[in-house]
Formats: sequence, C-alpha cells, structure tokens
Amino acid sequence: MAVLDAAGRCFLERGYAATTMKDVAAAAGVSVPTVFAQGGKAALLLACVDRALVGDDEDAPLLARELFVQLAEAPDKAGKLAALQAIAIDRGPATTPMLRAFEAAAAADPELAAAWTEYEGRRYADMRAIAGMLAPWLRPGLDADAAADIAWATFGLETAERLLRDRGWSAPRYAEWFADAVDRLLLR
Repeated sequence: MAVLDAAGRCFLERGYAATTMKDVAAAAGVSVPTVFAQGGKAALLLACVDRALVGDDEDAPLLARELFVQLAEAPDKAGKLAALQAIAIDRGPATTPMLRAFEAAAAADPELAAAWTEYEGRRYADMRAIAGMLAPWLRPGLDADAAADIAWATFGLETAERLLRDRGWSAPRYAEWFADAVDRLLLR
C-alpha cells in the first residue's frame, strides 16, 4: 500500500512530529484527502508499526504467523532455538527502526503513549507465550513467568538496536546471538 510505505519512510527519515500528512501524500504520489482516508497521523504510524512487526498487512495475530507456528510446533529444544533464530533474522532488523520511531512519538503524544503501553503489554504477553512453548526445557527453578520477565527485559528494542544499528551486526549474527542467549539464560 503506497500510503503506508510513504508514511513509514517519512516517519523514519523525518520523525513523527516533523512529518505532515502533506509530506506523506507527496511521498506516496497521492492527494492529502487520500492519505486522510487511511486515518489520522497516529493511525498511520500504528499501521506502519504493525506492518513492521509482522511483515505484511494481513490481520492475523503475531503468534499465528508462520514462523511462530513453526516455533510452537517444533518438537525439541534444537527446533525451538532454530525457530527463534529464524524469527530474529526475519523480524529483528525490520522492526527496530519503526519501533524506535514509535517510542519517540509516544514520548510526545498522549494517544501514542497509551498505544506504546499497550504494545509493551502485548510484547510481554507474546514473550509469556513463547516461554510457555519452551517450558519443558526451562532451567530448574525457572517458571514460564520468570522466563518471560527475563526475555521481555533482555530482548527489547534497546538490545536489538544497539547490536544491529550501533554495533553494525548483521541480521544472521544477531539471530545467532539471540538464540544462544535464550539458550544460556533460560534453558537447561
């Protein structure tokens, strides 16, 4: 969708506050009313975030996506770690820039601040679901709730951004580290 593509580019290049609907229209090659037909600026940002998180415009929950289904269906620890590595390769680099734009916008916009809080709640719920998928292999004394807490804190935006952007890690290197870190921190 041209409007979302353009909005995403504008938010990443200019920042949320500096991007106008006229900027999005010009970047998309459409009229301003066409952009507004997609929703307000906050709605555009949230649609861009959703697209970055899942990789498309389909209306399906994250845990119903193919890579997460593979994670759920993997029969052993090695399969679970391979699925987590595939998820990290696929989504890690794609999500960090848009999530940073979302976080920055949320700091200045109350509507987006509430959406950011909701996003973090969903991210925790997803981490809790993944921890549940790993339950048979969790370290002794570590339950799924504690594992979710550790994963939520350790594998957030800051970690991915620091390694991928600031340290220049490739997606495969980041994904390998991610799977290894899950194994070392959470699993026996």
